[in-house]
Amino acid sequence: MSNCATLFAKSDVIVLDWFLKLELDSVDNEEDDDEDDEPRGKYTKDLIKGIIEDAKDEKLKLVVVYTGDGTKLYDIIKEIQSIVSENSNFETKEDDFRVSSSNVLILVRVKSNGEGCNQLKYNKDLQSKIVEYENLPTFISEEFANFVNGLLPNYALAAISSIRNNTSNILGVFSKDIDPAFIGHFVSIPDCNDAKSMLSKIIGTSVTNLIDTGGFNIENWIESWIDKNIKDCQITINKRHIDINAEKLKLLVKSSKSFDKKFKNSFGIEVNEYTEDLYKKETASLFCSEKTEVSNYKWARLVQHSNLFSSPSVHRLTMGTIVKYKNEKDSDWKFLLCIQQSCDSVRIGQGEERTFLFLPLVPGIKGEAVVVGENHHLIVDSKSYSIVLHKFSPKNDSDAQITAQFLPQDNQYVFKDITEKQFFWVAELKEMFAQHIVSAYASQLSRVGIDNSEWIRLVGKKKSSH
Repeated sequence: MSNCATLFAKSDVIVLDWFLKLELDSVDNEEDDDEDDEPRGKYTKDLIKGIIEDAKDEKLKLVVVYTGDGTKLYDIIKEIQSIVSENSNFETKEDDFRVSSSNVLILVRVKSNGEGCNQLKYNKDLQSKIVEYENLPTFISEEFANFVNGLLPNYALAAISSIRNNTSNILGVFSKDIDPAFIGHFVSIPDCNDAKSMLSKIIGTSVTNLIDTGGFNIENWIESWIDKNIKDCQITINKRHIDINAEKLKLLVKSSKSFDKKFKNSFGIEVNEYTEDLYKKETASLFCSEKTEVSNYKWARLVQHSNLFSSPSVHRLTMGTIVKYKNEKDSDWKFLLCIQQSCDSVRIGQGEERTFLFLPLVPGIKGEAVVVGENHHLIVDSKSYSIVLHKFSPKNDSDAQITAQFLPQDNQYVFKDITEKQFFWVAELKEMFAQHIVSAYASQLSRVGIDNSEWIRLVGKKKSSH
């Protein structure tokens, strides 16, 4: 089973028989094993659970359960549904024998036994679910292509293709002629991690420029997406009923006018300065009436977080690091955002105690919103008196930064300050976004308080609210 998990973690498509008889790595009780010698679907369900757990919401996976017993299709799909019953991200289409989330698709199909139209002749509705073995590769390719087909996946694939097509150009720019200069830089600075980080950023910027010059016509892609995905419907925003169809949305997308004008042209609804933000906030629902909050959070995470593919192997405390902690009497986690400048987060001497600056992340509706976790956000408490200070010291002689330790029992990384207080690593914000928050905080510190006529202060406040 462990070998299967390793193999599946690297695979995009997995085909499983519903009846699997596996050699177990170890059997504690041979008699119990004999009694359960042919557990129909037991091992397949365990493998599917492992695939879903490994995929989380980051990896695309297509799982085809390929069974020889076509009469059990409804039973099998219900068994698979029971695996994901507590996961609200999955939905089941029993008539198509399909269980899916945004990134995992599980299909149940029947093996052909060579009887042609006589196979499942008493259940002709299921005959369309028979896939002949020689047609299985084509079936898989088509299903996977349809599954990943979307605006952002297509853009990502086009970007990857652009990189592949320009591999020789990239290698030409990053030529071996530069090796001596890079190694000289590497040995000249106190912390070699700074050199590795710089090289990664330089390569990342070069690839970004390469993609930007790819000439991808995103507008045409959006129109094609609308034609394929939009059906006539009606939604409600700000207590207004809005009739949706493909032509109205394409008009909205193609317009270069201000938001209020193109919204009126498309839907005939007046938008003023008081309602504009409300309508903008709900624009995703124009293109998908369900699960728009999930889509918005995932997009915000793409924009804000730097750790998009997986958790880094080394976690360092620096500007943009989000941590969580609990005091002895706390029932809920508290969150902090590190705003220590990156240059002040490195080159820390062994035994040196350095103070790090944090801003609290708190529930609220006004302020800079930061996505925390997968489906919720918190607001940066940027009041000057809200800043939190904690002292840290490197734990190892080789470290010149504050690095987190991995706790296997919690499957989490933790920073410990000089008092051994634990701060669990949560996420890493992109550098520019974190710098934006720091800049906003600095502007709070530069405010000047003056004594003024209370009447004139209120007059100015009233004027600004209209």
